[in-house]
Amino acid sequence: MNRPGRWLLFTAPLLLALVLVAQEGQARPGGGNTYSGSSSSRGGGSSGGGSRGSSSSSSSSSSSRSYSTPSSPSSSAGHSGSGTNDGYVCLIFGFFITVSILVSRGNQNNAPPPPNWNTQGPRDENQHKGDENQRKGQVLEALERLRTVGPAGPDGRPVPFDPDFSLVLFEDFLYALYAQVHTARGGDRLDTLGAYLSPRARLALRALGQPAQVHGVVVGAMRYFSASPLMPDSAQLHVVMRFEANYTEVSASGAEQSYYVAEHWVLARSTKAKSRSPENVRVFKCPNCGAPLEDMKGNTCSYCQKKVNTGEFDWVVQNVVVRQRESREPQLTGDTAEQGTELPTVKQPRVDERLWMLMKKDPEMSWEALTERLGLIFQELQVAWSLRQWKRARPYVSDSLFQTQQYWMAAYERAGLRNMTKNARITQVELARLVSDRYFVALTVRVHATGLDYTLRESDKQLVGGSEKEERRYTEYWTLIRGAQVRGRPSTDKNCPSCGAPLSINMAGQCTHCSARVTSGDFDWVLSRIEQDESYQG
Repeated sequence: MNRPGRWLLFTAPLLLALVLVAQEGQARPGGGNTYSGSSSSRGGGSSGGGSRGSSSSSSSSSSSRSYSTPSSPSSSAGHSGSGTNDGYVCLIFGFFITVSILVSRGNQNNAPPPPNWNTQGPRDENQHKGDENQRKGQVLEALERLRTVGPAGPDGRPVPFDPDFSLVLFEDFLYALYAQVHTARGGDRLDTLGAYLSPRARLALRALGQPAQVHGVVVGAMRYFSASPLMPDSAQLHVVMRFEANYTEVSASGAEQSYYVAEHWVLARSTKAKSRSPENVRVFKCPNCGAPLEDMKGNTCSYCQKKVNTGEFDWVVQNVVVRQRESREPQLTGDTAEQGTELPTVKQPRVDERLWMLMKKDPEMSWEALTERLGLIFQELQVAWSLRQWKRARPYVSDSLFQTQQYWMAAYERAGLRNMTKNARITQVELARLVSDRYFVALTVRVHATGLDYTLRESDKQLVGGSEKEERRYTEYWTLIRGAQVRGRPSTDKNCPSCGAPLSINMAGQCTHCSARVTSGDFDWVLSRIEQDESYQG
């Protein structure tokens, strides 16, 4: 059904020559049954959403709720799914060779499409998940080495390429860039993003057509696919990301058509480039001088006269490979069995020790207090979803998650449907991952929950999906973020953490009383992402 945050259900089995086909399934929260828009088969994978909820705040609580307390640091081991595939290793190695050749040629604007992951399909669900987790681990390792690896300094010690690199900000940047790029396809305005798109990437995007407008761009899943190795003498870092998304195109005559798409983006940046600060992560200007992009002359900024799409200053999309594009409306009715609920929890190695270290620095940040904060967020999302008062959830979710849920809420309303969740409650919480950087601490937990989840047609109250009597048990991975310098017990107080006034947050995430940006993580934990079991990569 469609709990907030359960709107995307995909499977993405790997087929010959990189033909990754996302199978459709039921969708969840805010996003309608299945992100891909079909009810013919099952799938999984969302990267954002809310959790859905009950029609009253009291129904979100339960005396049966329990939380799994992380073990002591000495007993932390963790695992990341079962099984590996030697074929992937060979292909990754082949990709690294390809990237090395490209770098040596300096041919940055004409990079080839992603490597051919020529491999047999996964043997089983656990094998498939293990392969995906392994791929993400390899990409994350390359990205996070930006903070620790670099050429030797005068004292012989390595000088990190980018000590301020933040995975949280990198992902936020990619979500924003994807939406910006496809919106710019409307009216053929891709050249205004020439600083972030190579000519080859723009050509691939124009091949999709040149509608008068593109709107409603919502990324359902963003997955790490591959990365080049990062060494002290590396000149560039290449990353391949897989996006699964929905958007609506408007023709010159005003006709609208919605699409489900799966795309691979090949991105590159110089190892000398520096990461953006949090306040600039969603701002698209000349990456060198900060001038507006409207006056770009091809690949050159008209103000600083620099060729800025080389990766020297920021990430650049070298190529876009469309793997699937189908005209589909969001699937908002029907029913599909949960996927991945019985899979073992994917845990980062030594994650309990990482949490212990965090609590050592901040003694008030206990596991109990954190899960109480999580329970408050879960409850508020449920109420906001069922009452169609999504603004109520604004203080507790990031910008991208809030906007995504708004999209799905509007989709239900246009279709004359109402998705309901009752007696929604958390039954268990497990620690899965914890990473930190200069700006943020990101903590991922696996939420086990249950409750009624069904969809009614508003005109006659006819049931069109789910069950009004049988509860649906499910699990999801929730990622919460908080500022790296924030300290103190996570709050369950419904007042502004800055001025103390009753929470009243505008659409920009600012307190209407003191203008403090409450949803940035600068004050307390906020929900940044929701991922389904079958799509979570660890």
